[in-house]
Amino acid sequence: MANTVILKWNPAVSSYNMIRFLDDIAQEEYESDWSIWDNERVRTGDTFYMLKVGWGQNGIVMRGKITSDPVADEDWSGRGRLTFYCDYDAEIMIAPDAFRLLDSETLRAGIPDFDWTGGHAGVVLPAPAAKTLETMWEAYLRENMPEFRSRLELIEKRGMLNDQLYIDPELLDGF
Repeated sequence: MANTVILKWNPAVSSYNMIRFLDDIAQEEYESDWSIWDNERVRTGDTFYMLKVGWGQNGIVMRGKITSDPVADEDWSGRGRLTFYCDYDAEIMIAPDAFRLLDSETLRAGIPDFDWTGGHAGVVLPAPAAKTLETMWEAYLRENMPEFRSRLELIEKRGMLNDQLYIDPELLDGF
């Protein structure tokens, strides 16, 4: 059975800052890698959610699939720790200053036994909590998809740079 992995991201301290995130949306670059704390449990095919933490609006900014098993590599922070990374492929990326997110307070209310404010990246969510998160995510998408579609149409119509939202066409067609 596939796991649900929470990739926590604090742009203020991460080597992956907000400018790179917005640039990835604009370039439709949605494949990358991330450090994984639960490296013995995470596997190819697991679902991930990226949780933005730290300053500003906090919540889910990305969802997709893990596309590789964890591999040890150089510590991104430069502290020399043993660090494992997995590749991922995002199906949706949401700029936190452009849209309301499925925020940390809502997540904490629905799944109170998990730290939605910080901590290690690449943590496997227990199965019952993962099911709750999936239900919350589906409700969030149903509620926000009209606004997502409208914004994408406006960006395309005006020929604007899209650094606000990436949605895989298959996901977009599903709503």
